[in-house]
Amino acid sequence: MNSFSGNKNMRIQILLTAFAACWIAAPVHASDINVVGLWLTADGSAHVDIADCGDGTPCGTVVWVDPNQPGTGTDDNNPDPELKGQSIVGSKMLWGFKPNSEKWGSGKIYDARDGKTYKSKLKLTEDGKLNVKGCVGPFCKTLVWTRVAAE
Repeated sequence: MNSFSGNKNMRIQILLTAFAACWIAAPVHASDINVVGLWLTADGSAHVDIADCGDGTPCGTVVWVDPNQPGTGTDDNNPDPELKGQSIVGSKMLWGFKPNSEKWGSGKIYDARDGKTYKSKLKLTEDGKLNVKGCVGPFCKTLVWTRVAAE
């Protein structure tokens, strides 16, 4: 007879350890990575309002563009003929995210400057900024957005 099978205390200890390991490795709840709010883009050309999409995940909508920035008023490069030429204000910029550890991953970001949609991740920094990563294949670029203070 196996000595392990006869030791009930040992089996309980192993089960408790396995349970604890699974609990520690469990994904972070979406509320722990709250990116909801109004954000100034890295180049200062737009404000993006990030809100709940209705399913607990973040969606970002452009709510202001700097009128002094050239080419930021209309979505001239959008591949969708129905959206091409529309105002950028009110357009959806971020969507499709899933909570992943300390960030939102597997999302999408639309860049009106080139009319393309990229894979994206969002992560809050310790100083309250938002790292917005856009990726094409293995190549990524991270931009830092700043929260707009409530007036």
